[in-house]
Amino acid sequence: MRALGDVNERRFDQLIMGLIVLSIVSIGVESMPGLPAWMRQALWIEEIVVVAVFSLEYLLRLVTAPNKLHFVFSFFGLIDLLSIAPFFLGIDARYLRILRILRVLRILELQRRVLVSTVAQRTAELAQRNEMLEQAQAQMTAELDLARAMQGAILPASFPARSSCDGAARMTPATTMAGDFYDFIELPDQRIGLVMADVSGKGVPAAFFMAVSRTNLRELAEHHDEPGRCLAQTNDVLCTQNPMELFVTVFYGIFDPVSGQLQYANAGHTPPLIRRSDGSVDWLKGSTGLMLGVMPGAKYVTHTLNLMAGDRLVLYTDGVTEAFNAAAEAYGEQRLIAEVQARGGGPAAAVVESICRSVTQFAGGAAQSDDITLSVLAWQPTSPEA
Repeated sequence: MRALGDVNERRFDQLIMGLIVLSIVSIGVESMPGLPAWMRQALWIEEIVVVAVFSLEYLLRLVTAPNKLHFVFSFFGLIDLLSIAPFFLGIDARYLRILRILRVLRILELQRRVLVSTVAQRTAELAQRNEMLEQAQAQMTAELDLARAMQGAILPASFPARSSCDGAARMTPATTMAGDFYDFIELPDQRIGLVMADVSGKGVPAAFFMAVSRTNLRELAEHHDEPGRCLAQTNDVLCTQNPMELFVTVFYGIFDPVSGQLQYANAGHTPPLIRRSDGSVDWLKGSTGLMLGVMPGAKYVTHTLNLMAGDRLVLYTDGVTEAFNAAAEAYGEQRLIAEVQARGGGPAAAVVESICRSVTQFAGGAAQSDDITLSVLAWQPTSPEA
C-alpha cells in the first residue's frame, strides 16, 4: 500500500510539472501578435484548468501539512500562492504574466519533492534488503556453526583405552570449518590406527573432502594390516571422488601397544616428532610418498619403528609450525622441537596443551592463518616383557 501511494504521488507530481511547462509555453504563445480569437479562447481555458489544478494542489498540501503556518510562509509555499492568487484577484494580465514566471521555480520544488521521495523510497528498500541480508547471514552462520559442531563430533573425543598407552589430540580450525583431521582407529588385536591429515585449501570445500578422506581411510584400515597398502587403496578411491581436484597429506601408522611397534607410511605429510625418554627429539625417519587424491596408482612405503618405554610420538599439521605472529615470523620447527624437548615428557594431554599454549603465546593477537591440529601418543608399558 505504501509503495502504491508513492507511485501515485510521483504521477501527480509529474502531472503538475507538465502543467507548469504547458503554462510557461502558453506565456510565449500569448505574446505573439495576431493570434486568432479561438486560440486566445483556448489559452484562456488552459489558464483556468491549470489554475484550478494548482489551487487544488495548494489546498491539499495545506490540509496535509503538519505545520500549516510554516507551509504558508515557506519559500515554496509562497511561490505556490503567488502562482494562483493573481488569477483570483483579477490583477492586470501584464502583471499576471510577470508573476506566472514564478511558476518556473515550482519545477525546482517538484524536483526536490521527487528527489526526497525517491531517496526515502531507496532508503527504505535498502534497509529492507539489508535486513534480508542480515537474516540470511545469521542463518548461514548458524548452519556453519552447526556444521562445525558436527565436524568436531565425528573426530574421536578420546584415545582408545589401553593400559600401556596414553593419547590425546586437538584441532583448532582457522575458519568456520577445518580441512585438517586426526583419527584414532581401533583395529584387531588391540592395535590402534594413528592418523594425521591436512586437506589442501580451507573452508567448506576442504571440510567436505576431509570427511570423504577420513571415511574412506577409516573403512579401508579395517582391511589392511600394512599402512602403505592402505594409503595406496585410499588414494585410488579418492581419485575417483575428487571433483574439486583437492588433495590431502596423510600420515598413517598402526601401533601395537603390547610390543611398542609402530608401522607407518607417509603420503606427503610433515614427518612426526619422536621424543625419547631421555628428552632427545628427532624426526620420524622414512620416505614420503605422493599426496592422496592427486594421481591413481601411487605406491607408499611402509616403515617400522619400535618405541621404547617413556617415548612420546608427536603428530601435527603445518598449521603449528606455520603459525605467524604480528611481525610475520613463523613459529617454526625449532620452537616446536624445543617445546617438545622441554615439556614433552608428561601425559599426552599435557603435552598437547603445552604445545598449543606455546603457539598461541607466540602468535599473540595475529590472526590464525591455517588449521592447527596435533596429537600425542605416550607409551609406558607395564608388562615385564616390554
